[in-house]
Amino acid sequence: MAKIIPEKEIPSLASELTKTHTVYAPVIKGDETVFSEINDSAEIALNYSQTPLPPKMYFLPANEELFKVVDDELQKAGGIKPFIVFLNLKDLKAVNYLDKIMQKEPADTFYLQRRSVSTLVATTESAVGSHNGSDLTLEKRNNSTYLAHSFTEKGNKILKSSLFKEAPIPEKSAQEPLPNHFDELLLDSGLLAQAVEWSRENSPSTWEALGKICLSCGICTYVCPLCFCTSTEDKTSIDGSECTRCRKWDACTLPRFAQVAGGHNFRPTQKDRYYNWFYHKFVRAYKEFGQAQCVACGRCQKYCPAGIDIEKILTRLVEDYKKAHTKKT
Repeated sequence: MAKIIPEKEIPSLASELTKTHTVYAPVIKGDETVFSEINDSAEIALNYSQTPLPPKMYFLPANEELFKVVDDELQKAGGIKPFIVFLNLKDLKAVNYLDKIMQKEPADTFYLQRRSVSTLVATTESAVGSHNGSDLTLEKRNNSTYLAHSFTEKGNKILKSSLFKEAPIPEKSAQEPLPNHFDELLLDSGLLAQAVEWSRENSPSTWEALGKICLSCGICTYVCPLCFCTSTEDKTSIDGSECTRCRKWDACTLPRFAQVAGGHNFRPTQKDRYYNWFYHKFVRAYKEFGQAQCVACGRCQKYCPAGIDIEKILTRLVEDYKKAHTKKT
């Protein structure tokens, strides 16, 4: 099902949706575009390219109460109000991938509960890119009109709004953007996996150098739309009558992440931790899901205080791997 909606009516649509849902969307705040709950719908920045924090925070909160026990009685966390997230195609792709990760046994029921009450509205200026996983897609066709496609019953309900009109589909007013180098690099996830795994023994200087540069701050993990490292902690009242279990974001690049009781640390150095981060995203993920755990959103590059650029690292590793194997043949 497809209809059109004038761009000037998007704020009215968002305002209409807030009557039945909590609505999250990218908004401009100062010099940044950030995800926020929508109150003033006129602030929505539909065609954003990047935000500091990804929309994963609505499905996997940075700090979440899982349950509590009061006087030996289990109390589950309260229900979650249905919510809508406006997001671009790269963030949509990341949510779809995160769904696969969280559905894998043992399934993350807390994440899946939030996804079950969510509606995804993908916004794009291009017809290029997969819309799979979205409930509704808003594709900008010219300076004043969006083409709306519904893919699910949730999307159909939104499309019933009187703000959407049946009309001839307007022509595109601009050329489709070409894929960038990082996108092309990720197309061959198998090659990336081979290059990263090969580098552990054959290019140790790479990880030595990165280990010295990395600040162990965890920012790359927090801003990544696909990293899902968490830790749990129990908070107990002084008299012991109440205990709350919480889950919060963690990062495998932090010094104590792999430390166990007794003080032993399975990844004691920063080069070990940073390689592990790469291994998980580009080797283990490929072996488990057939693709790298990355959508080339660029957040880790932009917000790394040490200026580490994973695109350049991967490019060099692939080049070195190819050269090494060309010499052998």
